[in-house]
Amino acid sequence: MNSSEPKPFHILALSGGGFRGLYTATVLEELEAALGSPIGSRFDLICGTSVGGLLAMGLAAEIPASDLTKIFTEHGKDIFGRQSWLRRLGRGIFRAKHSDEGLRETLELVFEGRLLGDLKHPVLIPTVNYSTGRAQMFKTPHHPRVELDHRLSLVDVALATSAAPVFLPLAENSRGIFCDGGLVGNSPGFFGLHEAKHFMEADPATMRLLAIGTMSSGNTVPGSARRDRGILDWGEALISLMISAQESSTNFLLQHELGDRYARIDDEATPDQVDDIRCLDVVSPAAVKTLTLRARNAAQGALGMKTFSPFRTHVASLPTFFHGPNKNTELPVC
Repeated sequence: MNSSEPKPFHILALSGGGFRGLYTATVLEELEAALGSPIGSRFDLICGTSVGGLLAMGLAAEIPASDLTKIFTEHGKDIFGRQSWLRRLGRGIFRAKHSDEGLRETLELVFEGRLLGDLKHPVLIPTVNYSTGRAQMFKTPHHPRVELDHRLSLVDVALATSAAPVFLPLAENSRGIFCDGGLVGNSPGFFGLHEAKHFMEADPATMRLLAIGTMSSGNTVPGSARRDRGILDWGEALISLMISAQESSTNFLLQHELGDRYARIDDEATPDQVDDIRCLDVVSPAAVKTLTLRARNAAQGALGMKTFSPFRTHVASLPTFFHGPNKNTELPVC
């Protein structure tokens, strides 16, 4: 490449999907093993929503992807298995199905007190600030105006983007009360493109994006289902449908926007596998097996895809941080 040409800018986008995030984590583990280096170092920006958000921050801290997989295989029941009799009785009607205590404890073990400003690579984490009624993006300080986020703990950011309605309680930190980023962008690829273009001065012609899903596409209703539905009929199905619809529409638009500069790794469950992973919070041996095996096969297939080839050789540029412990540049003069 001519030294005067802009360097390619690579974005990784990780979707939400509850325990199905095991699929994403396993894909990342397989890719990292094949590439032979921390996968976070291969991307100039890492975006993640909900469970994809905590994986994104883990990669940006260069925590081995194999350790991130253990969040699900070793701590899945801590996250989605702690239900008091009152929560079991309510079944998500009067309060969230699960306490967030197990998730918090797991995140504290994984992130070990790190702050957003401690990350080695730029991230963007969508969530919804219920205090303002607006979408909010938590970011590393890769732009001069992102002055406060670097002080937040990774645990608080992860809880904010993962607070899925019905499944987990709302999250609260010093910036407000938050609910799941999946409400605004479960598949965060377009947020990544916007961030790169408008806040990181990347050339749109050089952008490439790799998206990894959670086997959440293709959510459908059986022909026998009632059409006249209330809150109890919809329940968790509304969240699953929202995720599925966002995945398919975002994938369609990114294909048009980027063409062969876009690669996606995801699967739909076969009819025989649907029951294994039907719900976002099912932690079972069958779910673990289905998600893991499909992910390993998907990763193997991706390594041979033509659209994935550029991601194999790219090494991200040294990130620019304007604030926090990893600050490495001066603020621009206004």
